[in-house]
Amino acid sequence: MHGVIPINKPKGLTSHDVVIRMRRILHMKKVGHTGTLDPEVTGVLPIVIGDGTKLTEYMQTKKKRYQAQVTLGFSTDTEDQTGAVEARTEDLSGITDASIDQVVAGFLGSYRQQVPKYASVRVDGRKLYEYARQGIEVERPVRTVHIHSISRTSDIEREDGLITFDIDVECSKGTYIRTLAVDIGRALGAHAHMSRLVRTESCGLTLDRTVTLEVLKDSDPADYIVPIAEIIESLPTIEITDQDFLFRIRNGQKVDKSDIMDKVDMENVEMVALRHEGVPIGIYYDHPEREDLMKPYQMFNL
Repeated sequence: MHGVIPINKPKGLTSHDVVIRMRRILHMKKVGHTGTLDPEVTGVLPIVIGDGTKLTEYMQTKKKRYQAQVTLGFSTDTEDQTGAVEARTEDLSGITDASIDQVVAGFLGSYRQQVPKYASVRVDGRKLYEYARQGIEVERPVRTVHIHSISRTSDIEREDGLITFDIDVECSKGTYIRTLAVDIGRALGAHAHMSRLVRTESCGLTLDRTVTLEVLKDSDPADYIVPIAEIIESLPTIEITDQDFLFRIRNGQKVDKSDIMDKVDMENVEMVALRHEGVPIGIYYDHPEREDLMKPYQMFNL
């Protein structure tokens, strides 16, 4: 079996927990995931299997989509509902519905985001959450992330001195939605945190295509596999018919870029999918040191 099985991850499991369970269900070791979801987060977790594991890095570059709940009124050390309260804003009366919508819309596009204290990003060889658990303050990286779309998707609730509302966010790899919630609060002049999160899309796979672990273990896994051909269908694709060229490709040889470009009906191609008799055989990309060559990115044994 080769490809991707999109799992609807339940609350309480780490992404690694899901991988372990998938290995047991599928009776195979070549299983991985395309990006962690925190234990309290639910939603789309693409599980790569067989030669699908070779697509992990490629899939991680694709956009992700989330449905999140933002709570104004207090912040936590983890920036979500699982952490300890750090600070409170007692008076939220000056925050209007209009100001919330204006601030939320203002995050569309690129912005600089500081990595949260509880993150797996490494600083000086150690993960940030390791420093945080020991109470050690370190300088956290600030990265540019991109918000492709963002909107409020629920009524604004005002209760018990708090304000809550849901947002739908489509964003680039590396975006921390809990930090986005904190930053929305900061722009409104209030302490805030993310109180709920569901990933509704990842790597081009949406929530309605997922399967739960419970259903999968009592079903034929083949019914839920998204094939490699579909995962890479957005790439320019070349059908290889020449046997000499096919031999070179199957053996992972570098090829002249002109030989590829002659077969692709577009300009400025940096990565192409190659197939033979409709079956994917590999992905080639620009040689990092030779403009005239392309080299293997990943090869498949399907």
